[in-house]
Amino acid sequence: MADAKQTLPKKDAEIESLRKQIVNLNDEKSAFCQQHKQGIAKLRNGNKTEIDKAIRENERLNKTIKDKDAHIAKQDKRIDEFDRKVNPQRYHLSSGAELVHHFIPNLMYPSLHIWTKVGDEEYDVSRSGVSYDLVKQFSENKIIIHELVNEVFEPWEQVSEVQANLLGQAFIFACGGEGQVRVGTGSGGSQSELPWRDKDKNKNRGARR
Repeated sequence: MADAKQTLPKKDAEIESLRKQIVNLNDEKSAFCQQHKQGIAKLRNGNKTEIDKAIRENERLNKTIKDKDAHIAKQDKRIDEFDRKVNPQRYHLSSGAELVHHFIPNLMYPSLHIWTKVGDEEYDVSRSGVSYDLVKQFSENKIIIHELVNEVFEPWEQVSEVQANLLGQAFIFACGGEGQVRVGTGSGGSQSELPWRDKDKNKNRGARR
């Protein structure tokens, strides 16, 4: 932890530097796109020599744009890697489940549909009336999808009862230590004292098993 605290300022500075590089690269890409349009305009009015020259220039610009896109993607990947090392807690659901997929059908009137997995057990749940400000932060890359899900869904809303039993004590700890999970070994199956009654009350909020 001491080493991590010492390296955090440096990592944050590196991330900010990379973000500025991406902004500059996007500006350069826009400029190249403008030149590309000008080259197309020359094609309409120029003679064959000018047309051939414009075609070559257009090919050069297309290659440059492609190279810039690849460089931006590489920088984005580096930022993501830095962030995962500096802020690993951002990339986990509070329930401990794996986030398999998510879907936000409308950014203006947002709802959130998620698919989670624990072992071989999968589960999906949706929620309408999600805060527009939260979704806007996500769309602007200020928060990642795991943070958005944790804001919208409580830990016990992110998983099914079967998944919660698979997670066991880890799930109880994530929920603040409330309740007990008991997995039976006889014909009685499994029992749970997790807050499923509260979860059932929220079915009208869009959650489904």
